[in-house]
Amino acid sequence: MQEQISYKKAAIVVMIITLLSKITGFFREIALGGTYGATYVTDAYLVSLTIPQVLFASIAAALATAYIPVYSKIKHDKGPEKGVIFTNKVINIVLLVSTVIAVFGIIFAKPIVSIIAMGFKGEALDLAVRFTKITFPMVIFIGLCNIFTSFLQSNNEFALPSLIGIPYNIIIISALLLSSILGPYGLVYGTLCGVVVEVLILLIGALRKGYRYEGIIDFKDPNVIKVVSLSFPVMLGAAVQQVNVIVDRMLASGLPEGSISALNFANRLNGFAYGLFSMSIAVVIFPLLSRLTAENDMENFKDKLIKSLNVITLIMLPITVGAVVLRQPIVSLLFERGQFDSRATVMTASALMFYSLGMVFYGYRDVLNRAFYSFQDTKTPMINGVITVGLNIMLNIVLVKYMQHNGLALATSLSAAVMTLLLMTNLRKKIAGIGGRKLRAVFLKSAAASLLMGLAVYGFSILTAEHIVSSGKLIGLLILGLEIGFGALLYFALVYIFKVGEVNWFITMVRNKIRNF
Repeated sequence: MQEQISYKKAAIVVMIITLLSKITGFFREIALGGTYGATYVTDAYLVSLTIPQVLFASIAAALATAYIPVYSKIKHDKGPEKGVIFTNKVINIVLLVSTVIAVFGIIFAKPIVSIIAMGFKGEALDLAVRFTKITFPMVIFIGLCNIFTSFLQSNNEFALPSLIGIPYNIIIISALLLSSILGPYGLVYGTLCGVVVEVLILLIGALRKGYRYEGIIDFKDPNVIKVVSLSFPVMLGAAVQQVNVIVDRMLASGLPEGSISALNFANRLNGFAYGLFSMSIAVVIFPLLSRLTAENDMENFKDKLIKSLNVITLIMLPITVGAVVLRQPIVSLLFERGQFDSRATVMTASALMFYSLGMVFYGYRDVLNRAFYSFQDTKTPMINGVITVGLNIMLNIVLVKYMQHNGLALATSLSAAVMTLLLMTNLRKKIAGIGGRKLRAVFLKSAAASLLMGLAVYGFSILTAEHIVSSGKLIGLLILGLEIGFGALLYFALVYIFKVGEVNWFITMVRNKIRNF
């Protein structure tokens, strides 16, 4: 019981800090849009982050995921000191490999950028290459961040790893506010500086938990080999998923100026709600599912998994409908200033609509992946990921011809839906009786409530559209807030009327978390 309460407290702390981090991340995107808009400068900056923040970050995260169970076993069997020695072996290997990658990336920046952004020419290509040479050393610090984060989480420290996004965002915002002095290079150096600060914060936390650095390296250590072998399927699956982003940017680089930026801003908006709610549920449910699997308590396993999926349905479906209905005022009020003009608003709003269609499936995917990981099955999610990426690439190529950057966003959502179906099909082969009727009932009731709410909010938005346009940003934001609040109240009233059982379960869970916090 005490263990479950601690998970609840950790979930609340993580959710609150994640919310703060997401808010500062929003301000970062607003500052980026206001300073450079949807221009080739923003496109070049985003392309320069593709390898460090998109591809390598996924690889490092997979390694860190595999590190946790091995470290925990060493610490339990041999003591904390042996755990620190093992940690240093992993850290030193990460340092060595990431340094080699960084040097390689700096030397071959131009051909790498030419592959990632095939449509870049002239000044856009030159700027992206120069930016990439600055950002490639980030791979070193991103690798360290992931290992230190896992070390801290293994020692029951969850707040600090969740916190590091806040100073990172503040540093980038500061660089953007000083853009008249620092120029676009200030943004790139600020991003690099932000990652360095993240490592320093995590290092201080690790030192407080007993970590001490030693220059130990051993490629033949069986525990190090085990981490690599366990992480490889997760690594490949995560990296394959990130190929979607790379393919999107490759194809978008040949579209009208600002297409990459529009996709980025739309994806950031889409990821705000998804990252805050769905990822928080996935992070909390993973250790619980793992414990139930270890106890071979499949009835409770199925119950908790179905409830988690239904809660994601209840939260994400109305957010999807709301994002579709209010996409234009949301983008306009949050981003349209400075260099972010009405053209950028239209491009970003349309991309947001198509990204939002896959929001609920992103949540399903993350929870279902963790269900497989709780069975120590990392291959099934990897195989499904490879299939989905192949589908996504084909859809990209077809849809981009007819819908331009909107086709890339729609392809991402469709591939997420297909992956969810594949994961659910495979999970039913592993566990009999996973859900169909209970999941369908909640989905249909939530969808009906969401559509009714969407129609009401759409009518509300028509009445208030003129006021949003004619009033200032503050009044516009207040009106938008009223529309969102009205929609949320109406939706929850409807699902309560429809007698969705998970609503009471979710309300009780939140109350208990607040009471126990």
